[in-house]
Amino acid sequence: MLGLYPELDPYDHGMLPVGDGNTLYWEECGNPGGKPVAFLHGGPGGGASARHRRLFDPERYRIVLFDQRGCGRSTPHCSEPDVDLSVNTTWHLVSDMEQLREDRGIDRWQLFGGSWGSVLALAYAETHPERVTELVLRGVATLRLKEVQWLFGGGAACMFPEAWSRFLAPVPYARRGGDLLEVYHELLNHPDPNVHGPAALAWSRWEGETVKFTPQEEVVAAFAEPEFALAIARIENHYFRHGGWLAPDQLIRGAGKLSGIPCVLVQGRYDVVTPATTAWELAQVLPGAELKMIGDAGHAFDEPGTLHELISATDRFAAGWEGRSGLSSAEVERKEIRMLFGDEHVRRYEETDGQVGHDWQEGVPTLVLTTKGRKTGQDRKFALIYQDDDGNPVIVASKGGAENHPGWYLNLQENPEVGVQVWADKFTARARTATGEERARLWEKLAAVWPAYNDYQKKTDREIPVVVLERV
Repeated sequence: MLGLYPELDPYDHGMLPVGDGNTLYWEECGNPGGKPVAFLHGGPGGGASARHRRLFDPERYRIVLFDQRGCGRSTPHCSEPDVDLSVNTTWHLVSDMEQLREDRGIDRWQLFGGSWGSVLALAYAETHPERVTELVLRGVATLRLKEVQWLFGGGAACMFPEAWSRFLAPVPYARRGGDLLEVYHELLNHPDPNVHGPAALAWSRWEGETVKFTPQEEVVAAFAEPEFALAIARIENHYFRHGGWLAPDQLIRGAGKLSGIPCVLVQGRYDVVTPATTAWELAQVLPGAELKMIGDAGHAFDEPGTLHELISATDRFAAGWEGRSGLSSAEVERKEIRMLFGDEHVRRYEETDGQVGHDWQEGVPTLVLTTKGRKTGQDRKFALIYQDDDGNPVIVASKGGAENHPGWYLNLQENPEVGVQVWADKFTARARTATGEERARLWEKLAAVWPAYNDYQKKTDREIPVVVLERV
């Protein structure tokens, strides 16, 4: 059985404004010169995770993940009560994908989508077939009325009666025989947290309790996290009430537009969330589709048989890829160098005395900082953007504008004696935090190199520290 590839960090990430006040979080992993693939998460409103990166061979794929409008790390987040859902529809997301593809300089890409992600993949591919190389779809859905009614109209309740009773708990008894999507719409949009909070948890738990062939408590607990639950419940309810803004059977009827695009459908036989009938019906009209029916699986992507077929498909589609991205091998190497992240950045920097890794992006130099862990006493190393000021490196403790300081800054507050490497120059330094006019001057100097620091400061109430590393 094939399993997930090893853990990996992004080599690049960012926030893309897509209009209507929405900004998408995106990241790229794997090989910058590899075969482009876009991962489309479920929900809608589920968000992408680090485990999703591992569905693709990082040596052969350029892996693009993003959080769709209103969820994950994208902003605004639908756990906030005043978010405008009228600008969050299937067709807004299709447009967002096109903006992301163009922003990342990708001509054509493979689409990998599960559950709601399969709906979005089909909607995008039928709109822009010339931009799609292959489709890998799991837990297949098309958001037809019968699919939505199965999950939220009582069909799936026949298999999970205990979980269904918990789903009904927030619903007034007299309305339990009515349109539950409309009832939940009222509950989820009620201004009182004592109303919308329990409703969101009940909605999200229903999915968490039905997603696995054998329900698992840790999965249910993840779906019951309040902020996640409120966002996914509001977004899903919004989409399902409107039928995804799709005409009846639109994605089934439009499948002929995908002729010539290889497609693999991986479906759990006992999938309660998106029953197998949709994958079967789509395979009958989708030209050249391969249907892989997994006899001992439910809805989740990481059940053994399902995962094996997904990895088999992505491996097969990557076979023979030789960097047909238009980049020369030298250009690919330069792109890899400037987009290193995390431990890999530190490792390659130290191995090459900064020849690889010092110039993280064009005009953006980095150093390696070594601090003592404040709890463990062990060396902790970080690659950080710097500027030189009178012979001393200066760095910024931004953490992307988070509300708390990065770990390395807390370490040097505890022990200000640190190790520094700039190119091949390795030395000991004493760290101090700049204040007043000095901080303002140095901030301007660092922000000229990395303008996002100004955006980070706007996101947080804390004054982001500027740290001078004075040679000892």
